[in-house]
Amino acid sequence: MISLIDFQERVTTGPVAEPDDFDLELAFTVRDLVEKYDIHYDPEQLVVDDRTADAIFEAAVEHLSTVGVYFMSSERVLQYEEEEIRQFAEESKDDPACVVLGGPKDRMKLRHRKSDDTWAPTNYAGPAGVADREWFTPYAQSFAQEETVAGMGINPCLARLGDLDPKAGTLSEVEVALWEQEALRTALQRAGRPEMNLGLLCTASTPSATMAVMSSKYRDHTNTQIGIHIMPEQKLDWGRFLMSQYCEIAGVEPWQSSMSCLGGMCRDAAEVAVVMVANALGQLSYAHGGSVSYFPSHLDGTWATKPSHWAFSGAARASERHLGLAVGTSISGITPAWRTPLSLFQSAAVVVTAVASGMSYAWIAGHTGLEARLIGQMMNGCAGMPADRANELAQKIMLRVDELLPKVTDQLPFPEAYDTRTVKPKPVYEKSMLDTRDELMAMGMPFSE
Repeated sequence: MISLIDFQERVTTGPVAEPDDFDLELAFTVRDLVEKYDIHYDPEQLVVDDRTADAIFEAAVEHLSTVGVYFMSSERVLQYEEEEIRQFAEESKDDPACVVLGGPKDRMKLRHRKSDDTWAPTNYAGPAGVADREWFTPYAQSFAQEETVAGMGINPCLARLGDLDPKAGTLSEVEVALWEQEALRTALQRAGRPEMNLGLLCTASTPSATMAVMSSKYRDHTNTQIGIHIMPEQKLDWGRFLMSQYCEIAGVEPWQSSMSCLGGMCRDAAEVAVVMVANALGQLSYAHGGSVSYFPSHLDGTWATKPSHWAFSGAARASERHLGLAVGTSISGITPAWRTPLSLFQSAAVVVTAVASGMSYAWIAGHTGLEARLIGQMMNGCAGMPADRANELAQKIMLRVDELLPKVTDQLPFPEAYDTRTVKPKPVYEKSMLDTRDELMAMGMPFSE
């Protein structure tokens, strides 16, 4: 691996470039590479085959060595030699990931997983989005009290705390983040799981706020991951390096997360898959983590589509075969459909394609504890499913998704799905989720405890 301190010279001496020029090179290079390596999005085959996965990896190595990463703080390009990329990729592959998090009573693992492994991905589910102060704790508790949830990869944020706006880089960022940590601790205590891993720090996102929260009594290396990820598309700043350095010193598993937008600088799923793996290689070069999340979305903010399934599969299978990382993703429907049958159908299609593509963990699994339980049962049932059967089932589910999409209105707010006093699902919501489970089972989706 490249020493983190070596990057200081690289980002201050690399070639000067304008952001727009870098973006153009990134876009045109990936276009050339998908043609060179014969990588094409196939909507009829959502689980990528071995040849395509290998081609995506080769294209990603060449993309990173050709384009590099844009360092916004100095307006220079961070450059790599192809051989050094292959070297740290090989080192990662030779030491397959097994990241251990949580206290002794709630220990969990993020392990490198192959597409044909019969053991299920880790249900690292967590409550995402913005929560109100009044139901923040019950929202988190709904996940923590589910036995099948091993840890919470993400937690909600407050938009405001009274008159405080958690503005990045100010005192209020820390103040609001500390309130959230106390509320999360209460949720874990009520669920009887005080040692559970809480995953990514959310509201505390700047280096100073992250270090302030980590120095409090709430978080340490056993229950936290810290985001160090490259920003779309392929951009970095000092903050990412500073937090990587902190992770290295404190023994915290870095949150490596690779995202790319369909319809932006990457025109389609093939280009997105290549750029996501190139981004992951860039993060691995300086953060040296064992886990990586891939999240392809469309430029309009939607996901859980056939192109996004294919893009994830391509990136995950390339990583499975060449990097030895634990690969995760968000299992969720689009935002307007949260806590509705459509969201669970969309999640089901993510499950069946992602599990067959070597997914190791889900850091979001629906948007209540009940949904996390059902998605966990689907992950258990799909483990070991052959690629052709997974693709057939995913295609069937996506037909149902297409029927429901025009009927999308508004998401169901958490307090309308759960009784926030008892932290149990309300009857109407619970019935809608269980009816959707029954419909999925009739389609052939396996559910396993």
